[in-house]
Formats: sequence, C-alpha cells, structure tokens
Amino acid sequence: MNLIVQKVYFWGDNMLDSNFNRELKTIIHYIVEYGLKNVSFKMDSVKSLNGNQRNIEFISKVHKGFMKAQNLILHNLLQLGQKRIAIKKQIKDLNRQKSEKEIVEELELKLKVIQYKELVMRKAADAIAWPLLQNDLTVIRRLYKHNPPVEIFNSNLKHDIEIAEKIFQEDNTTFPLISDLTSFIQVADLLVNNFNDKTVGLIELKEGKVNEEIESIIDDFIKVKCERKLYYPLSEKDRKFKNQFSRYVKQQTTAFKTLDIINKGEGKDETTGMEVKIINDTFYTQHFDNIISKMLKEVDKKNYSLRIFDECLIVGVYNTSKLPIHEGFELWKDSMKIDFPTFNFINYIRDPLAFPLYLQPFSIDDIVKLINRQKTILLTLDIYKWFEMFEKKGVKVHLLSKKETARRNTVPSHSKVFEYNGQAIEFEYGNMKQIISGGMFERMFNQFLNPSSAVDFIKHTLTEGEKLYKN
Repeated sequence: MNLIVQKVYFWGDNMLDSNFNRELKTIIHYIVEYGLKNVSFKMDSVKSLNGNQRNIEFISKVHKGFMKAQNLILHNLLQLGQKRIAIKKQIKDLNRQKSEKEIVEELELKLKVIQYKELVMRKAADAIAWPLLQNDLTVIRRLYKHNPPVEIFNSNLKHDIEIAEKIFQEDNTTFPLISDLTSFIQVADLLVNNFNDKTVGLIELKEGKVNEEIESIIDDFIKVKCERKLYYPLSEKDRKFKNQFSRYVKQQTTAFKTLDIINKGEGKDETTGMEVKIINDTFYTQHFDNIISKMLKEVDKKNYSLRIFDECLIVGVYNTSKLPIHEGFELWKDSMKIDFPTFNFINYIRDPLAFPLYLQPFSIDDIVKLINRQKTILLTLDIYKWFEMFEKKGVKVHLLSKKETARRNTVPSHSKVFEYNGQAIEFEYGNMKQIISGGMFERMFNQFLNPSSAVDFIKHTLTEGEKLYKN
C-alpha cells in the first residue's frame, strides 16, 4: 500500500457539479443507510438482529441497497468514461492544431475533474466490497494485482450485468458485485458473497462459441486426466484460438489460486512471487473516528478544529468552503518542530487498498463536503514521540541507513517499505524484526487508528511471529 502524502488542491466552491453531488449522496445512502431504514423492525442495536428471520430480512435489504448503488455507479462510470475519451480526443486535436494554450488548459482541468469523479465512483464500489469481505485487508490485498482500472465499456459488461441480476433475483441473501467497478478487485468478473453459507466466491464469466469450445476441451481433460485430450484438439487450432485458450486458463488459474490463499491462509502470491501465510488471529484496535466526526461538525461554527491524539498524532479539521485556511496547519506543525510529512485525508481516495471513506461514521453531507474539498482533514505525526511509546513497551526502534533503505527499495513500488527522511523504520522485539510499509500509516491517517493502538498491534504481531518462529 502506497503512502499518500499531502497534495492539496483548492478548486473553489463548486469543484463538482450539483447533479454529481446529488447522485453521490443517493449512492452513499443506498450503501450505508438503505438496509437500516427499510427493515420492518426498529434497529436500535445489533441485538435487534436476534433471530434468523430478522437477520435474513436485514441482509436482504442491505443487498438491495447495494444493488441499487451498483447500478448507479455503473451508470455514472459509463458516462464519465465516454466524456473522458471525448475530452482526451479534443485535447489531442487542439495540440495538433497548436491552439491557444488557455483553451487546452481549460480542457485539461475538465479532464482532471472527470478522472477525480471516476475515483470517487470506484471508491463507492469499494465501500460495497469491503463489508462483503468482512473488512479483512489480508483478503483484500490478495484481490489486487496492481494493474490499471479496467475500462468498463470495453469489458464484457452486458453479460456481467445479466448474470449479476440473475444471481440476485434467485436469492437476495447472495450479493454479486461486478469486479470491474471497484478500485482493487482484479480477479474474476464477479465477487459473490453468500450470507447463508458464509462464503465468498469468484466467478469468471465467459460467453461465445470459442469460450464454450475451450470449456468443453478442459472438461474432457478433467474427466479423463489424459494430456492427449488437450494436445489433439489444440494441435488443430490456429494461433488466435491457442492465445485465447492460454488467457482463459491463466484467468481461471489466478482466480483458483487467489481463492485457495484466502480459504487456506497460505500459498504463493502471484504479484510478488512470495510465499504468504495469513495468521488467523484477531486483534482489536482502538480508533478516534468518532472524534473526527465531531470535529467535522465543529468547523461548521468556527472554521477549524484541532486535536492531538496520544501526544503525538496531530489533526486539523478545516472548513475550506471559501478560503484555504488549512494552510495554517503547516505553521502549527512547524511551531512543534515536526518534520514528518502532512497527509490530506481525502487523498486516500486515490489508494486502491485504502479503507473507503464512505464507511466512516461521518454524515453523508460531511463525506460529500470532504470529497468537494469544502472540508479538509490534515494529519501528521511527531514520530520521535511515537518511537518513545514503542521503547516503553520493550520494542526497539531502528532507523536503517539510507544506503540499506535504498537497497531494500530496489523493488516495484507496491513492495517498497516506508521511508522517513530516506530511512526505513525497523521494529525489534525478542528475535523478531519488522520493517513497516505505508500500510501502518494508512491505518492511522485514514482509518484513524490510535497511535498507542498501533504500537500494541505491532508488538502483538512481533510476539505472534516469534511464537510461529519457535514452533
């Protein structure tokens, strides 16, 4: 997971148009509120779901809201994709004609807004996916292959929609999410969650005569386990058929291997090539998201709200609907002699693996204002005070040399470790050592994990790792 450092854009009051904002509010309502507000009984607490019948009714209503949201997300992504392609063509033509720079720049700004809207919509689809996957990041990581998002109107969309609708109509306690709508699901065409048997499935959808023939060849091979059943049929085919056969097998194999790691908890990760072992262990962490929600309300009255958590995590929430007053955050940070980067919460919308902001305990209005930059959340860390918390818990902290850090980071960007002033951070407890990536900071700056809870979590991880090491 990449670390999203502050890059503040201030595009004025109307960054996104009112029609888009209205549509977005409807989508968020369908995802986070529809199930709660449309059951036949009063939802006071989780205890309200006592009884199988109530559970089934609630899940069915939640899934109905998800389906409504999915259809709207799909509709918006199709429209935005078409607009993006048209504007890119316009820019290309104008550059070829050497048109006025101002006209091109205006179109480029429109293009940036469209691309931002697409990120917003895909993150809404992520907000459906995360609950279906029990908010389990170890599973979510397995589904992301670090590829660019799929151009949905170039995908097998019509067939995907038909199958998704069919699955949902047959059993609305099962929800089929179209993978290509999300930021991170890059395995299979549908992610299918079944409430009754508590399973998650991946479905690779294929249609057409060629794919039917490929399926028939593979089925014959599976039945008799004889390589001739593959060799002879394929030897008669042209290169185009063989290439499609290879793609089919690769896609199915990827889906099966991914599910195998998710279900068994171990295997080889296709993206990194590393052996993966998922420890089936639950550690409950403490978060300050509810306080951030209060701070968002406070700035309606006095334009800013400031807090320090665990004496080391600095947060400023600002009402930026008229002026970029959040620039004062840097002065506050400098006064405390903090040289750690500043993080803008909304920029995590660009991270495919980041927790979706729609699932935060914020009002829908505040979520939309954050997306429109009318409210801004900035965060930073007094990292040496955070290090002191580790030392008090018996965990040693080491900053690796810049040379060693550079050597370790000669890997693809998704495998790089976090650098503080060019140095990686290593924690040591007992015989175990761990170098942290940007994922831990995403938990603090995007999921609002208490820094003290992050310390306890890392120590717990090292402790469990040592137990496995001894065994």
